[in-house]
Amino acid sequence: MTIVSLLSSQVGEKTEEGNRFVAKECIQNPTLLKEIKDGLTSKDKALIGDCAEVFTMVAEKKPELVVPFTDHLLPLLSSKTTRIRWEAIHAISLITTNIPTQISLLLPKIKKLIESDKSTIVRDYSVQTVCNYAEIGEQEALTAFPILKETLLMWEGKHRGRVLTGLLNVCKSAPECILEIRGIAEEYVDDQRSGVKKAAKALMKAIDKGTA
Repeated sequence: MTIVSLLSSQVGEKTEEGNRFVAKECIQNPTLLKEIKDGLTSKDKALIGDCAEVFTMVAEKKPELVVPFTDHLLPLLSSKTTRIRWEAIHAISLITTNIPTQISLLLPKIKKLIESDKSTIVRDYSVQTVCNYAEIGEQEALTAFPILKETLLMWEGKHRGRVLTGLLNVCKSAPECILEIRGIAEEYVDDQRSGVKKAAKALMKAIDKGTA
């Protein structure tokens, strides 16, 4: 019995329990991830989604174990299957700070996902990837900042809260942006969405306390 045969779709489960079990096994025995990687090229869309989800679950606990498989996850961002795209970008978002060079090259693709992907989840994790990229250093933050500012005005503000939270990373990595970001936060303290209000106030508080 292979580790792939234990995935949710392969055992007829409609929950993620099978995938969670497989992810735990892979964390204990990372060589199993090679089998999961092979599943990413299957013709079975459900299996691909499960394998991508396992990489996401592993990345949540041990991102360094997923880094060697980055190049196998990247092609999935162009999948026509929404679940595959969102699991792939979720996994990538979790290892972003470990793969700065690859993310730098990927930014145009991520920006396009933010602008045009029909899935809110895909866009959310794409935004999170840019937010995490800003954490790496000054140059990365300065590159991420314009993308995040544009995102504030997209999709009727659906990603505003996540962007405002992520702008804290820009503040920490590129202090020269703090004044402008403080002004941006002020614009959204009365936003109609409670999550956006909360994020804007938290950002302002961090800046004012000097913890940004």
